Amino acid sequence: MTQTLSWVVPGKAKRGHAALWLAVFLLLEAMEIFPALHLFIHSDADEPDHECAVTLFTHGQAHGADTAVPILRPEPAVVFNPSRPQVVFVSADVRQLPGRGPPSFPSFPS
Repeated sequence: MTQTLSWVVPGKAKRGHAALWLAVFLLLEAMEIFPALHLFIHSDADEPDHECAVTLFTHGQAHGADTAVPILRPEPAVVFNPSRPQVVFVSADVRQLPGRGPPSFPSFPS
């Protein structure tokens, strides 16, 4: 999705969009600090039941998005390893095993 958005919205437009929202946020903060500016924008800003973004910021009722990122444990990868018959090489010399005697030749009757 990020690739799609970066293709649709060029970098200059993204920066301009971010600058616009930064200006809106700073205007809200300025209206919070200077009540006369808030009264200039809203004629009923001095009434107790007035509610707008500035009063929400002033009373601490504006909540940002939850930025807690869930940490998920990755599942172990399942690797199929077919068992192969193991080949065992014997390093003993079979000609001289302990149970063998010298070769015998059959004696033929004469």
